[in-house]
Amino acid sequence: LAQDRARETPLCSSLKPLAGNAMRYIWWCMFIFFVPACCSECVSMVQRQALPVIPAGKQKPRPWEVNNYIVASYHKAGLVLLETLVFKILDILGAPMEVRGHVEYPCYSSRKDGLSNVCYNLDAPFRLFTDSFNASLKSAEKKKSGQKKLLVPGLVRDPLEMVASAYCYHHDGQELGSWLFPVQDIMQMGPEEGTEVTAKALLPLAEWMTSVFENPDHDTLRLEFDDLTKSSAGFDLGVQRLLDHFFGVGTDLISKPERFHITEAAKELDANRNPEATTVRSSSSHQFRDHSSNPVCKEVAHSILHKSLNPELLARYKDLQRRLGYPVYGM
Repeated sequence: LAQDRARETPLCSSLKPLAGNAMRYIWWCMFIFFVPACCSECVSMVQRQALPVIPAGKQKPRPWEVNNYIVASYHKAGLVLLETLVFKILDILGAPMEVRGHVEYPCYSSRKDGLSNVCYNLDAPFRLFTDSFNASLKSAEKKKSGQKKLLVPGLVRDPLEMVASAYCYHHDGQELGSWLFPVQDIMQMGPEEGTEVTAKALLPLAEWMTSVFENPDHDTLRLEFDDLTKSSAGFDLGVQRLLDHFFGVGTDLISKPERFHITEAAKELDANRNPEATTVRSSSSHQFRDHSSNPVCKEVAHSILHKSLNPELLARYKDLQRRLGYPVYGM
């Protein structure tokens, strides 16, 4: 009898008034003992009443039904990394194409026959803005969003590092069809002339990036390019911060299995784990290319920027560095 009392659970005790005799009491305890849910924690009637009730047959709302999303990416500030990561997230969540949109500056067609437009679904609730998002657009989009919250994440990088990386990238002949950079000319230029031309072309994008992320509000997430690329730990933390920003820390918008699946799939994009992560397939030529820049070239280009760049142009980049909180050389 003492052993039976020791094994008696609080839930079994609460069922005593329901049992008319000892046999019914024993059957109730045996039933409760073999139900796994009752072996963990019990929910009081008050707690049950407080839980949200989802009508039968009705699923939780999908994230894009609750919020609007704009992902801001900029040339040589982790653009390919961020956009590929977002595509993975949307694919895993089963987001249909009609909720996905893309805006790129300029909005040209990637094919001469016009069948593959760079800009599409301009009013979709989940849009990627490539080299095209600034503070003025953000303000306009917030007003247009109405009662839905507008969430904006983006990768940010030191603007002069972006210049050095862009020069080396295009000097190697990458993205010959670019409308923003005279790639064929840059291929023939040395570091001094090439960084000057690149800096002029990149300046509007760096200014737009700065306008959005220099003083981010609580609906704007600034992720550092260096944090996500220097170590796997930094990459994983950045992914989790992005998911928290998109969907919150709970399970209202995505389930735990969905978050786990996204987290594991994202690791394929970490260049520290997977050296092939920086290789992408061109949508126009269908050839594989490396979207990273030569590290030796970047080091040379960066050192030359402070010596040869037009003083007025350099001053504008230093101002962007200061506004974004990066160290400013010579100040």
